[in-house]
Amino acid sequence: MGTINNENNPLIIDQLKTLFDRHLKKNELEKKLISYAKKTGFINNIYRKQAWKVLINSSDNEHYSSDKKQLESHQYFEQTKLDVIRTLKRFPPNYTESERSELQDELIVIITKILVKHPELHYYQGYHDICLTFLLVLGNDSCLSIMDSITISHLKYFMEPTMEKTRDSLSYLLPLINCINSECAEYMERGGVGHVIFALPWFITWYSHVLDDLDIILRLYDLFIVSDYLMPLYIAAEIVNYYGDEVLSKDCDMANLHQYLSYLPIEISGETWEKIIERALYLIKIHPPETLDSLHTEWKIKCEYIEKSPNQFYVPRRKNNMKTNNEKILVKQSHILSRVMLWSVTFAVGGVLIYLWNQSSTMDLNKFINLGDLYR
Repeated sequence: MGTINNENNPLIIDQLKTLFDRHLKKNELEKKLISYAKKTGFINNIYRKQAWKVLINSSDNEHYSSDKKQLESHQYFEQTKLDVIRTLKRFPPNYTESERSELQDELIVIITKILVKHPELHYYQGYHDICLTFLLVLGNDSCLSIMDSITISHLKYFMEPTMEKTRDSLSYLLPLINCINSECAEYMERGGVGHVIFALPWFITWYSHVLDDLDIILRLYDLFIVSDYLMPLYIAAEIVNYYGDEVLSKDCDMANLHQYLSYLPIEISGETWEKIIERALYLIKIHPPETLDSLHTEWKIKCEYIEKSPNQFYVPRRKNNMKTNNEKILVKQSHILSRVMLWSVTFAVGGVLIYLWNQSSTMDLNKFINLGDLYR
């Protein structure tokens, strides 16, 4: 994994400083900040905090419960508390134990206050990862109202009584991949990962559950807050496309493909992330969200053909030459489980996930399984 290290960062910081010092009208400032959010991000948290406050419409006049008894008796309070306790590794190393503990307490309260205010919303495991990222940037004073706004604008689709909406949204991923790398999309469908469960934690946590580098996470958040809620899927499509040759070199079965794809974002360098973001911005321009239903229909027709045609010619592309740099980065250096055991475990987990995923229109998966933690 590599921290984003852009040689133009000092220049961008100077430009952002000048931008805020000019005291522009709000709509003009928003337009310029949206451009920075997409092209470079806000580089550091001093300007990121200012930018997020401008870009995310929130009100200081919102009412939130301060009744401790009401908060602690909320149906999701205990689950939220358990998940927040597990966020220890998400904190930067310069935080002391007491500072982490204080922030965790604040995080539990922020999440619960939002849920109390919006009884129609249902907590999901991974929401706390997003909330923590906002808390680290904004601090406790500003986080609640802004997190409330971003929840309603971007995350409410994941907080319905069932995961049906999330499942339907995730189903756009393979049609998007098919637009830019049809061979890879077909290979994945034949390999049993057409349900794209591997991308679920990417999508619903804005990659913060699968990445450890906070700078990269924040770069993605800069993009996501000014984009459609489906932008994480466009990023996912371009991740798979960028590493398409490596995907096609794996055995065409669920065990191998699911294992490889699940960990794919972890070792991507900062420079590569910028290329992926640039590609995703182009992809959403030529295939905007309103066209995805049509793409999905076309993909389903193609899937009918795939189902009827034999798999015998779909063998991995074995590379006789030296591995590429990308492949070297993504090969794990050590494995605790043997190859056979790994296949067995991955296949079993994948089978359970697909079964639950297919049933998700009538059940709340949070009651059964922590989907995000399966990939850590």
